[in-house]
Amino acid sequence: MADNLIESFLIGQNQPASVLKSMLDAQAARQRAHTQNIANAETPGYERVRVEFEELLRDRLNGDDQKLAQTDQRHIPPANDLEGLKAKTVREPIPDDITGVNGVNIEEEMAEMAETQLRYLTAIELLRRRYTGMKEAITGQVR
Repeated sequence: MADNLIESFLIGQNQPASVLKSMLDAQAARQRAHTQNIANAETPGYERVRVEFEELLRDRLNGDDQKLAQTDQRHIPPANDLEGLKAKTVREPIPDDITGVNGVNIEEEMAEMAETQLRYLTAIELLRRRYTGMKEAITGQVR
């Protein structure tokens, strides 16, 4: 119960932290997808798996389907426009011009895994800095 209360306070009420948490979840899902693709690179008929997140975030940020409108620049922006944002796992059909057994390219998967790891580490660092700033504000200790 205390964990849910803390998560609700630290993440649920804080849109940037909520987006960073969604990004961390997406990068973890993406790492699992890359691992699955590499493990099945020689499996005939296997369809490559990929995770979409940045596209969904971009669409949500550019969309006009916001629940609340900000009618004046002095208003606080709506906090619920990114609520419930989750990554989406998609299976790609096997291309017609495959070079291997099923179109999974191990070198590309490994390169994308490295990029995913960097994105994950970046999100962790941003979240750490955010909480460090909150801690400093609460305790009154500034570095």
